[in-house]
Amino acid sequence: MNKTLVIDALFNYERAGLLENNELKEVIIEEKDSFQVGDIFVGKVKKILPNKFAFIDLGYNKNAFLGITDKKQRGLYIFNERSNKYVLGLKEGQDILVQIDKQGTEIKGASVTTNLTLTGKYVVLLLNEKNIAISKKIDDKEKREFLKQFAIENLPKDYGIIFRTNCYNTDTKIIKDEILYLIKKAKDLMDKANYIKPPTRLFFAKTEIEKIIIDILDKDDKVITNSKDSYNSLKQIFENIDMYNDKLPIFEAYGIESKIEKAFNNKVWLKSGGFLVIDFAEAMTIIDVNTGKNITKSFDDMIFKTNKEALEQISKEIRIRNISGIILIDLIDMKNEEHKKQLELYMRQLAKSDRMPINIYPINELGIMQVTRKKSLKPLYDIVSKVCPMCNGTGKVKNEVYIANIIKNQILSIFSNTIYNKVVVSANNNVIQCLKNIDINNIEDKKIEFNIIYPIRFDYFNIEKFVD
Repeated sequence: MNKTLVIDALFNYERAGLLENNELKEVIIEEKDSFQVGDIFVGKVKKILPNKFAFIDLGYNKNAFLGITDKKQRGLYIFNERSNKYVLGLKEGQDILVQIDKQGTEIKGASVTTNLTLTGKYVVLLLNEKNIAISKKIDDKEKREFLKQFAIENLPKDYGIIFRTNCYNTDTKIIKDEILYLIKKAKDLMDKANYIKPPTRLFFAKTEIEKIIIDILDKDDKVITNSKDSYNSLKQIFENIDMYNDKLPIFEAYGIESKIEKAFNNKVWLKSGGFLVIDFAEAMTIIDVNTGKNITKSFDDMIFKTNKEALEQISKEIRIRNISGIILIDLIDMKNEEHKKQLELYMRQLAKSDRMPINIYPINELGIMQVTRKKSLKPLYDIVSKVCPMCNGTGKVKNEVYIANIIKNQILSIFSNTIYNKVVVSANNNVIQCLKNIDINNIEDKKIEFNIIYPIRFDYFNIEKFVD
């Protein structure tokens, strides 16, 4: 399959679109100079909330979160001989070695762990564990047994390992060389950590763009960029890279810009005439499947085909928008149990093309399929958007009739409880018209004047009080 990674350098951002046979499969938007998942820091413990988490200073505006309920995390718990049990050994003010495992958000800092890892193309080296794990995508039993024995024979006792999918058809010498390289890097990092003053970033992990090039692209695939800096740095890890010098913006030339814009729409039309509605909540993403214009004589068959088409599009939207965490897919109601099983299997098949781990759960009695996708990076909308000043992130504002009534009540309160007998109301034109329709212009000897303004917030108003 022909793949092309198109990289566009913007002020403070670097964007990349992964094309497979000219179809957009994935979008990466990275903020320059921001930390990455996998970065290792020498941090400082700022505050501890017992039985919950600790705040770790990494030298950024927001402190990171370290969960302290998991006793398997390295260095958090020590054995107390007097009480004969493990107790939290973490103290405020102490230095601590942590690794970013989830990026932060606008309101919350990054999540970190003390279980450090170094990721290569074929394996992940575990610095603080002794486990041996193998990618679930390697389902060949003989190959799994071979890799397990290979790890036992070649891995020092103080390390653990995860064999990645890429190692399936790779020569064992190449895998062994990578293991030795990662072990040397780990030892160098631990030595360096002993004399680094916190808070300091000890290790810079690969960017997401670099990870795609290393993990996904083959030697016959192509990278094209409009950035000299990207070209010079990526040339060291990938040979087939070209500079883009045309006047037309690079994302326009490859048809990526318009597709990214569509990724911000909450409504997505299907070819059959059905459509999806994608809503983002704090704890999950909800995707509603609708028949829309798709009406056929065979009702059950139409529902099954629309749901199947929807799942195919949803799998694409999840990758392009980088939707993660809990995803609830509200399918069109089906009575046919066999159709439900087929759709579940189909979604599992679609999930295999995603580089992030995904779990698919059976469709429940309400017709909802639950999907969980590993949460490590910010979703697309979270990187390039901020809370709307009009609605404070709710997606809705109070209507003009309600606002007009609120203003009316405040005016009546002023006239009833104060010496003021004149007010000037400044508000949006629609609100002013509603106020006039309520007919409170002259109340006995009181006077109301109106001033039309064009505020940023639709529901903003101001009432000035006078003694006339």
